[in-house]
Amino acid sequence: MTGGILVDQKDCIATVTINRPEKLNAVTYEMLRQFEKMVSSLVNDPSVFIVIFTGAGNKAFSAGFDLETVKGLKKTEYREFFKLLEKVVSIIRNSRNVITIAAINGYAVGFGAIIASACDFRFFSDNAAFKLPEIDISIFPGMGAISGLMRILPISKVKDIILTGRTVPAGEAKDIGIADRIFNQADLMKETMDFAEELAKKDRRIVLRSKNLIDSIAGREFSEAIDVEMVFTDEWLREVEEP
Repeated sequence: MTGGILVDQKDCIATVTINRPEKLNAVTYEMLRQFEKMVSSLVNDPSVFIVIFTGAGNKAFSAGFDLETVKGLKKTEYREFFKLLEKVVSIIRNSRNVITIAAINGYAVGFGAIIASACDFRFFSDNAAFKLPEIDISIFPGMGAISGLMRILPISKVKDIILTGRTVPAGEAKDIGIADRIFNQADLMKETMDFAEELAKKDRRIVLRSKNLIDSIAGREFSEAIDVEMVFTDEWLREVEEP
């Protein structure tokens, strides 16, 4: 099967492209392995500040996993395959040294939707759509599908999307909070890159410290959030005061 994961770096901004447009960027087992290795490397590369994920072509970010790949898994491979997906999602979600952006240029289904949910930002093209269809093909929607949505949506919305497996078009995705911004298909990558370049001009240490504080206090009680914020502030003050 053809397909691969491409990486292009411009200064401190790396773009990861899921490259199998003839199959709507459906991901094979080998592509998932490639994706994990590349993402692991990028989030730990000191020369990289921002990672943009997108798909080749103008129809799909990723239409999910290649069906032949999933059907062809042996029982002994099933756990390995889905645990690898779980690992990839964890790497993106817990990345402390980079900002992650999903530039969703079409269908984000299954794998595509899960990866997008793990990112710090999700920018949609106007023809994009978001879908987690696992419930309809008797696959448990774990591996970051549910927890990813729980970070960005109210519980009732998570249940709606997960339990129905329905398609969420770009406009609704923006209304309910999955999409941060919507752009014309032709402008998506330029607008995403412009956003990344503006962010890259800021103090990297402050940007990442702020991101990590936000992630650390999300979902906590207010009083506990204040305590965590004080810890982050004290760490910053000690660094500032160092000769």
